[in-house]
Amino acid sequence: MTLAEVTDSALKEQVMRAYPQEVPRGAPMFAQAGIVSGPDPDAFASAADRVAVFEILARTA
Repeated sequence: MTLAEVTDSALKEQVMRAYPQEVPRGAPMFAQAGIVSGPDPDAFASAADRVAVFEILARTA
C-alpha cells in the first residue's frame, strides 16, 4: 500500500465534502482544530485547499 497526495482541487473538494458523513466520528477533530466551523459538508469542501488529502494505492509488484 502506498499513500499519494491528491493534488486535483476538484477531487479534494469531493473527498472533503463527503468526510463528515463518511467519517462522522472524525469530523469534530476538524472543528476543534479550527479548520471548519462544524460538520457541514460545504464547510468541509471549502477547507479542501487548506488540508492534505491522500489516496490509498495498492502496491504493485
